[in-house]
Amino acid sequence: MIREILEEPTALERAYEGNIGVLGPVSERILRNCRGNFYVTGSGTSFHACLSFQYSLFQMAGVYPTAMFASEFPTWISDHIQPTVLIAVSQSGESSDIVNAVKKAGDLGFYKVAVTNGLGSRLAKLSDDVLYTYAGEEAALAATKTYVTQLLVLLMLSTALSHLMGKTQRSQYNMSMDHLKHAGAFVKKTVDSNLRRIEAFVARAGNIDRAFVLGSGALYPSAVEGALKIKETCTIPSEGFALREFLHGPIQLAGKESLTLVLGHSKLDERLCVDVMTKVKNFGGKVLYVSDRLVEAQVDEQIDIDVPYMVSPVAFAPVFQILSYFLALSKGLNPDSPEKLSKVVK
Repeated sequence: MIREILEEPTALERAYEGNIGVLGPVSERILRNCRGNFYVTGSGTSFHACLSFQYSLFQMAGVYPTAMFASEFPTWISDHIQPTVLIAVSQSGESSDIVNAVKKAGDLGFYKVAVTNGLGSRLAKLSDDVLYTYAGEEAALAATKTYVTQLLVLLMLSTALSHLMGKTQRSQYNMSMDHLKHAGAFVKKTVDSNLRRIEAFVARAGNIDRAFVLGSGALYPSAVEGALKIKETCTIPSEGFALREFLHGPIQLAGKESLTLVLGHSKLDERLCVDVMTKVKNFGGKVLYVSDRLVEAQVDEQIDIDVPYMVSPVAFAPVFQILSYFLALSKGLNPDSPEKLSKVVK
């Protein structure tokens, strides 16, 4: 797992270079086949990447693609719907849930676009277009480099679609693509600067028996994914919440042996982050804050990662991945192979 986290900068460079040339034609075909609304689907980590795509396209273009769990897509989608576009996201491209979702979409006449790391996978073969993530083989069960490359490809896609729809000017498009081009460099800086710092934080934190990950806006999907990483690797209850929603009940679970990871950014209201973190600390919980700049707050650790807001989901991902890794080791667990999980769900 840690080796694959360290490979993320190179994987992101491959993902960008492998898709920048094909992104325009694929985006044009998506818009040509789109009939009003369209859908994006995945499972687990891939579904969280779908949520990031949903947010980014809605922000940039005012278009809200409906995100559905792949396992639920065949049940939820109406047989009477007008054929449109389905974007199917999967690390392996072999999970039965994603394959069944794409088959259902095919039966309904949808135009199907795969985003996958699985070259020649069943998903790729069933789809009309494919955007590969080029992450390379991922041996650890917990998705790390496959997740950040999915995020990057989907952010590139939402940027291209918004530009083709006339919602993003050329200057904004060029700036956004330039930020995404350097995602690998942002991630490298995150890992190089914070790997040992996070290891030391986990050592200081002591016993953790529950965890919460909070985020807002573009960072809400990251919060849900961060909580999944902790569940998978550390075998402790962990939940992701929209920042202020944590105050509507779940904060009751905060206490001496709880850890709350807060993902923030200066583009969001930092006062809200400080307010939530202060409340958690008052109840005795441990708090780790990640943002693009430091704030005045009583927390156990702050990590600042200077990164544009749109790239923050990619640049912040290594923090909760590394945190999960060292938390697992502190509990005597092997983060590479949780006993109850498998890499591909059949």
